[in-house]
Amino acid sequence: MKFRRIGLTVACAIGLSSAGQAAELGFSVYPLGSMAFEAGTVPPAGLYVTTALGYYTGTISGNVPIGGVIAVDAKAKMFVPTLNILYVSQKEVLGGRIGISVNAPSGHTNLAAQAVMGQEGVSRDVSGWGFGDTSIKAQLGWTHGNFNHMVYVMGVLPTGKYQRGFYPDVGLNRPAVDVGWGFTWLDTKLNLEFSAVLGFTFNAVNTATDYKTGDEFHAEWSLGKKLSQQLTVGVVGYVYKQLTGDSGSGAQLGPFKGQTFGVGPGLTYTTKVGDHVAIFGVRHYQEFAVERRFGGNLSIASATLRF
Repeated sequence: MKFRRIGLTVACAIGLSSAGQAAELGFSVYPLGSMAFEAGTVPPAGLYVTTALGYYTGTISGNVPIGGVIAVDAKAKMFVPTLNILYVSQKEVLGGRIGISVNAPSGHTNLAAQAVMGQEGVSRDVSGWGFGDTSIKAQLGWTHGNFNHMVYVMGVLPTGKYQRGFYPDVGLNRPAVDVGWGFTWLDTKLNLEFSAVLGFTFNAVNTATDYKTGDEFHAEWSLGKKLSQQLTVGVVGYVYKQLTGDSGSGAQLGPFKGQTFGVGPGLTYTTKVGDHVAIFGVRHYQEFAVERRFGGNLSIASATLRF
């Protein structure tokens, strides 16, 4: 049962994080926390179906652009169920295994703000359900003894629920392309595993608000101890930095660039359900050193079946 613990790909909205003015809505289309243990490997050939639940709570002080309006001292709570389907081909490409996945999130969003400029300056509290932004990802990975690495490219489609104004959007209405490289190294003597994934997100314009969020960098990592062939426990984390400023007529707060860091515990457990290998994962991230983004905490639980 030695293969990658499929990393949960959370709905794009969960990528929100931390305080002040920043990327539109204070969130990213890339789902921070989606990659953890064995993130640098591509699993054996087969079909993998993952269901996941993500829960995020965070606050942002000062002003933040949301749907073409400016909100003051906002709070966000997001519950995001997600379905991810990954197919890994038996045929090799350039000596590596290729995988194609589709991620379809939905979610419930609650947004609250002390004031919304242009709407009589009153406090607002809105909630609602909807579908999130669909993403399609291609990845190619290689194995060299105890070292695995892979490259990927992911396209984000603005298919989610979105409405201009201070509304509980689940999608961001922001097409994007994300590219990255990851690796996993296993020390078989100490049963330690270290994984990391580095990526860059290139955002297109939100045409509803004429807001172009700047390009972004993200890195996720995990350090795990294999207590058995089935159980891995350890520490997980992520880093986010916006590299270029926001632009467009909708960027009323200027070219602000944000950052956030997250760290916390995580584990995966591998077993069998009938004839199918099953992988269960749980992890929690506490954000810190946050600038110009929502800041709070993120919890993720996932279950994967291999067919």
